[in-house]
Amino acid sequence: MGSTFFCAYCCSTQERYEYQEDGRRKFRCASCGSPVEGGGLREESTFCRPKVLCIDDDRLLLGLVKDAIETHGFEALTATDGPSGLALAKAQQPDIILVDVMMPKMSGFEVCQHLRADPKLRGTPIIIVTAMADPELKTKGLEAGANLAIPKPFNPTQIIVLIKKALELKAKGPPR
Repeated sequence: MGSTFFCAYCCSTQERYEYQEDGRRKFRCASCGSPVEGGGLREESTFCRPKVLCIDDDRLLLGLVKDAIETHGFEALTATDGPSGLALAKAQQPDIILVDVMMPKMSGFEVCQHLRADPKLRGTPIIIVTAMADPELKTKGLEAGANLAIPKPFNPTQIIVLIKKALELKAKGPPR
């Protein structure tokens, strides 16, 4: 165990387990038991993959976003509230952060403000994600320190496009 793969049968990232058959080392999906054949599963190394932290109190949405992120080669980190998200951000130094606006304990806007106040996280791109129908959302998010905003519901492909866009902007550095 320990290595993760994208299982085509489960349609999500799963752990694998190793076994011996006919003196040969083989692998199966730890969730569904499907054999890992040449194209059935692809290994995802956690080395040098961009880390994406998702902070949202909706556990179902977190799972869907996590699967989409991992399917596209990113390392997904998740937190279900603002304080645990901030602690995880400080410990893991993610490359990008997705944060829901409406959460218990601390709003996404407050999370943004705390992230921008931390010198080590100040330059980390932040994408605000919300179901709020507030036309001023983008302005409020930018004022709080977010770089981009996306309304719920969204297609997982949209979030991947935004993540890639934010990482490209980060790689270019601040405007001169």
